[in-house]
Amino acid sequence: MWETPGGRLLPMATLTIELPETPQAQPAYRVAADCPHCGAPLVLRQNRQTGALFTGCSAYPGCAFTEPHDARVQTLSTGLVQAVQTLATQVVQAQAEAQAESQRQLAAERATLDRTVRQLITLAHPDRWPDTPLAHELTVALVALRQTLQPGARRLPSAGR
Repeated sequence: MWETPGGRLLPMATLTIELPETPQAQPAYRVAADCPHCGAPLVLRQNRQTGALFTGCSAYPGCAFTEPHDARVQTLSTGLVQAVQTLATQVVQAQAEAQAESQRQLAAERATLDRTVRQLITLAHPDRWPDTPLAHELTVALVALRQTLQPGARRLPSAGR
């Protein structure tokens, strides 16, 4: 409602504005390069009037950098991206193989230490040294050490346990 200078209330008029439809965003395809002006990724776009392809900044309208599209450059940049991805995959595989080899070496070293500790247990066993308390203590310590060499073990036993 709207009030007149005389104090009378009048209904307000309704105003309707028809807005044109907003254009749909055109598909943009990432080009394997960055904008030389702002550093944002470059994308491949198509001119609506001529249909010609061009490379433009993805930060448009903040950055209006454009250049004509050269399919050879796109092919080269795509090939370069694929080569880098392949190299990254190979690096990951090499790291995994190195870790597996390290695990195999660790298992072999544990097996060697386990054999040595078993031999020491046999030599120090109280049955070989009757009436020698040190033989019993040494055997207990060696058995505890052998348990730490098992694959799931994480720490050495504390002294005095």
